[in-house]
Amino acid sequence: MQTIATIVAYASGFALMGYHESATTLLVTSLAVDASLAPLTAIVAMKRGRPMIFWALLGFVFGLWAFVLVLIVGKREDSADPPRSNFPPTSDAA
Repeated sequence: MQTIATIVAYASGFALMGYHESATTLLVTSLAVDASLAPLTAIVAMKRGRPMIFWALLGFVFGLWAFVLVLIVGKREDSADPPRSNFPPTSDAA
C-alpha cells in the first residue's frame, strides 16, 4: 500500500511538499489534490483551445504536472478558424 501511495503522491506532485504521513492519508490527500486540479487544468486547456476532457483526465492522473504542462503549451493555432473573441465588446453591445 505504501508503494502505491508514494507513486500516486509523486504523480500528483503532492510528494514534493515533503508530506510524510501514513499510506492511507497520503493516498487520500493526493487523490483530493488531483480531483481539485483536474477541473482547473480542463478550464485552462479549454481557454487555450485544447480538448477539455483529455486534459481533465490528464489533470486527475498527473495533477500538478499536467497543470504545469497545460500552462507551458501554447495556445492552439487553427488557421481555418478565425479568432472567436467577444472581448472587447463592440459599441453596439452597450
